[in-house]
Amino acid sequence: MVSRKFKCIFIHIPKVAGTSIKATLEEDSEWRGKDPLPFQPDDYKFSPPPPVSHLPASDYLKYGHVTQLEFESFYKFAFVRNPWDRIVSEYRFRRYPARFDFKTYLFKKLPRPSWTDQYCHIIPQYDFIHDQSGKLLVDFVGKYENLTIDFNYVKEKLGISSRSLQHQNTSSSSPPPKGLPNLVRNIEYGLSVQRWRNTYKDYRQYYDQESREFVAALYSNDIRAFDYEFE
Repeated sequence: MVSRKFKCIFIHIPKVAGTSIKATLEEDSEWRGKDPLPFQPDDYKFSPPPPVSHLPASDYLKYGHVTQLEFESFYKFAFVRNPWDRIVSEYRFRRYPARFDFKTYLFKKLPRPSWTDQYCHIIPQYDFIHDQSGKLLVDFVGKYENLTIDFNYVKEKLGISSRSLQHQNTSSSSPPPKGLPNLVRNIEYGLSVQRWRNTYKDYRQYYDQESREFVAALYSNDIRAFDYEFE
C-alpha cells in the first residue's frame, strides 16, 4: 500500500492485522493509499504474479511501483507477529480444522513455494522487510502483540487524525465462501465436530514438542530478528 500524500509505504505481511490497519487508514478522509499496479506475468519468477496486497518491501522499488527517491524518503512500516501464533491463525483462517488437525497441516499440507495466496500467507515475515543481504528495508516494525500502541505511533508519524483500529478478518471469524453453491459447505463447517476438536483458544494448545520445534526451524529468522519466544 502506497500513499504519496502522506509519503509512506505499508508493507502488509499476511495474518498480522494488515486488513484492519488498511481499513483504518482508508477511513481517514485525506488518506489516498492504494495498492500498486498489477504485475505482468513475466515480471516475476513465479506465475501467476504475487498478490499486490502482500508485496515484499524490495518489490515496490524493483518493479517500479515507487521511484528510488520515494523508496528512500517515504516512511516505510510493517507489523510482525509471534510465528507460532501466526501460523495457527493461518490454519484457522483457511478453515482447515474441519478437514485435518494442526500437526497434519504443518507436516503434510503446507503449500509449496509459489505465488499462490496460500503460500504467500506462510512466507517468513523476515523476507517481507529485509533484502537478500539481510538489510532491514523499513523504518518501523510494529508488533501485533502491541498493536494499538504501535499503530498509534505510526499514525503520529504520518500526521493522520486519531482513529480507533478496526478489527477485521480475524482467524476465528474468517469470511465464509460466498454464493449459493457454498451454502451447504458453510453449514457443514459450522456444525463440524472435527472443527471443534481441532480448535483451541490459545495458540500454544495446538503444539507438541515436535511441532513447536518444526515452526521454530521454519521461522528461525523471524524469531531471531523480532525477538520472539514460544511463550
